[in-house]
Amino acid sequence: MTGASDTLDPIASAEAGIAGSKHLIASVADDLSQQERWLAHYRVAEKRHARRLWFKELMYQLELRRRRLVRWSKRLALITWRSARSAAVFLWRTAVVLFVFLHRIAAACLAWLRPRVYALALMLWRWLAAFSAWAVATSGAFARALLKAASIAAAWIAHQSRILAAAVQRWLLAAWEWTRIEADRLARVSIKGAAIGASWIAAKSQTLALTLRRELVHFASWTNKKAGHFSRASLATASLGFSWSRPPGQTPTTAP
Repeated sequence: MTGASDTLDPIASAEAGIAGSKHLIASVADDLSQQERWLAHYRVAEKRHARRLWFKELMYQLELRRRRLVRWSKRLALITWRSARSAAVFLWRTAVVLFVFLHRIAAACLAWLRPRVYALALMLWRWLAAFSAWAVATSGAFARALLKAASIAAAWIAHQSRILAAAVQRWLLAAWEWTRIEADRLARVSIKGAAIGASWIAAKSQTLALTLRRELVHFASWTNKKAGHFSRASLATASLGFSWSRPPGQTPTTAP
């Protein structure tokens, strides 16, 4: 009967259903939260995996570019070496050709210049021989001409020397005559000036002597007067000092 009552009780069955629903909802919510956490971890793992893949791809691309750069550098070095070798070969061949060409030109120039230089040297030798012969032939005439010119110059110098000596002699005679005349006149002027100076000095000396004599007489009289005054002043001063220094009761003595 009790089981029948439990089964037949709608409220209890409803409450049991609600409790079962709550447990089901809680389990479903727990499952959903676990699913969300798994999805979150999955997303993080996928992001990390994507980053690793991107890094690997980047490293792969860098490696490819490095290999391309190495291949390009090798090709450039090979091309440069080939170009340098070709340029060196070209320069060497050009230098050889130029040397051969210059050698041929130099040989041709020497072959062209040799007879001409020989002819020029022969012509210069002939000119030198002719000049030597002419110099030997004309040296005597040139020496005679020089001797004649030297004798003419010596005669002209002697003539001019005589003329100059005569002119100097006349100038010296005129100078001596002028000096003698001026010396006589200067002597007369000097004697006259000396006489005038002597008379003026004598007059001035006499005047000065008289002046000095009058001054000495005046000074002597002034000195005598001053000496008398000084002696009387000294005597009065001495008397006053003596009267001041004598003992009391003693009569003063009169000066002679």
